Amino acid sequence: MLQPQLSNWECYNTLPIHSDAVRVVAISYDGQILASRSDDTTLQLYNLKTPCQPIILADNLEREYQGYGLTFSPNSPILAIESDKNVHLWNVITRQNQVLDLGLSVPICSLAFSPNGQLLAAGSFDGMIGFWDLTSNQPLPPLKAHFFPIWSLAFSPDGLTLASGSGDGTVGLWSLDHRHSDALLVGHSFPVWSVAFSPDGLTLATGSEDKTIKLWWLEIGQELVTFLGHTGTVESLIFSPNGKILVSASQDQTLKLWQISPNLQVGNQSDPIQTLTGHTGGIGTVAYSPSEDLIVSGSTDGTIKLWRQRG
Repeated sequence: MLQPQLSNWECYNTLPIHSDAVRVVAISYDGQILASRSDDTTLQLYNLKTPCQPIILADNLEREYQGYGLTFSPNSPILAIESDKNVHLWNVITRQNQVLDLGLSVPICSLAFSPNGQLLAAGSFDGMIGFWDLTSNQPLPPLKAHFFPIWSLAFSPDGLTLASGSGDGTVGLWSLDHRHSDALLVGHSFPVWSVAFSPDGLTLATGSEDKTIKLWWLEIGQELVTFLGHTGTVESLIFSPNGKILVSASQDQTLKLWQISPNLQVGNQSDPIQTLTGHTGGIGTVAYSPSEDLIVSGSTDGTIKLWRQRG
């Protein structure tokens, strides 16, 4: 039986701040700041206590390649933003900015910080992964991971493995100690747009243009479950901090919440805990607050919605 507290989410605020599609949202490590990036060429910050009063951090962003790379450090007020072939590191408190050249030859389309915040990875349109060591403040040698764009990157909770979701429909698992491939996960029939590790590091969730979500048991590299129900591309995935919920965002204009439990049945699953509706455009990005009481979604309808549990 589902726990009632897992399935009573509702939208309590809609932010019509952007004038074009919202491509990515991110929440700071302390849960206080929300960042969003849009096709209107702005990057905006919101104090989540007063979200209707945003601060424009940057505008006139590179329009052709904008919107894919935006992520907060897991332990500092540093926001990483891709800008063509480079990455900007913004301190959202001091407003200091550092531009990083990771040695990539084509534009960047995905970013991820390691769990300790000491390594930044960037995936490019030609399938390369660039790295920046924030301890030495130097780039590390890039890694050839795929031959198609890397739409999503995620570090395992222990920081030893990097997952890459590619336009070729595969997911690469890369050992960062030895800089080689641990596994190639094959199962999606179209590009993989999102990858997310469970908080315990035992499973990986992948979302695809084939409209499915797959959950992989990493110890053996095998698919456990395929979640069905979306009617559009699954563009963004995130686990709740306690690992009990997986949230999926889709171009079908819905968010779906899936219960993750040790007794999850192997095979196809088509019954989410809850489906959240309200956006009038595709949803390409979702974020979960560290305190687990807030979900944020961004849509091509130009709005950001804030969701919380009733009661």
